[in-house]
Amino acid sequence: MFVLMISIVIALIIVIFAVQNAAVVPVQFLSWSTELPLVLVIFCAVFAGALLMFCLALWRELKHQIGKRPKLELKTNKEKKGKILETKKAEDNGPIDIASIKQSLADNQAEEQSAKEKKAE
Repeated sequence: MFVLMISIVIALIIVIFAVQNAAVVPVQFLSWSTELPLVLVIFCAVFAGALLMFCLALWRELKHQIGKRPKLELKTNKEKKGKILETKKAEDNGPIDIASIKQSLADNQAEEQSAKEKKAE
């Protein structure tokens, strides 16, 4: 909410500044030259800056989302291992058979490896 209020105040300042500077000014870019109202030049510059900031924010967010993907796979692997242990405890209601748990973990890792190889292809 605070950011929205600041944005509105800045937008109002830009509008007031642009409207007060309505004179026609020469604009040159490389070999191109024309005369435009200063208010139009100001609004185009503000729009270009806002578009640039939007693109940079979008790029940063996409980069962040791509960086989060491997962490999710690690989390699911830990959850699978925890479920295997819980299943063994629930089945036996007695001492845990370490050998069968190791075998279950090895089978799980083999499945994950084959899934990764299929994705790579």
